[in-house]
Amino acid sequence: MNIPSAMDRADNRQRWIGWALFADLIKGLSLTLKYMFSRSVTMQYPDKEKWVPYERFKGHHLLRSDENGETLCVGCELCAKICPCYCITVVAYEDEKGNRRPKVFDVDTARCLFCGLCEDACPVECIAMGSFFEYSTYSMQELVADRDQLMQMPGKIDDGGYIADAKMHTADGVRVTATKKQDESWWDNIHRNN
Repeated sequence: MNIPSAMDRADNRQRWIGWALFADLIKGLSLTLKYMFSRSVTMQYPDKEKWVPYERFKGHHLLRSDENGETLCVGCELCAKICPCYCITVVAYEDEKGNRRPKVFDVDTARCLFCGLCEDACPVECIAMGSFFEYSTYSMQELVADRDQLMQMPGKIDDGGYIADAKMHTADGVRVTATKKQDESWWDNIHRNN
């Protein structure tokens, strides 16, 4: 016969009291109530401020190139085979030097899950997920990026996770430029008063 120890009895009593008084529920809702009665934070994007994603953010795809401007892709099609939504199309050919290169390398970002499996499968680390996320269009066909577009995409940023001062320019198409605020974290600004 097992005799419960004093610790077990205290734990049982504390569990019973917590259940009876809904202590866990009140503890869990305290954060919700704190945010419910505080001033809301609205980001003034893109006119005044912009969120800069962390380095680990998985944005638009990009193809890396060597120092001569040639793509590193060897046309092995592993990225297309591992893609769960079949949004990558690769058609390989052999160039004059006998190297396999992609003749067609298309990524349909409308179908992409942005899971990063293509990035993991690439043996030469050619395909990557950059930090670019500000792209939109009115037609689905424009969301298919070809090899040349993927090679011109910006890469990963060195640091991120902050809100930057931003300004929107509409003279030559819409683009947003951002400058980093010094020593300021977006997490610290959850309850800002401005």
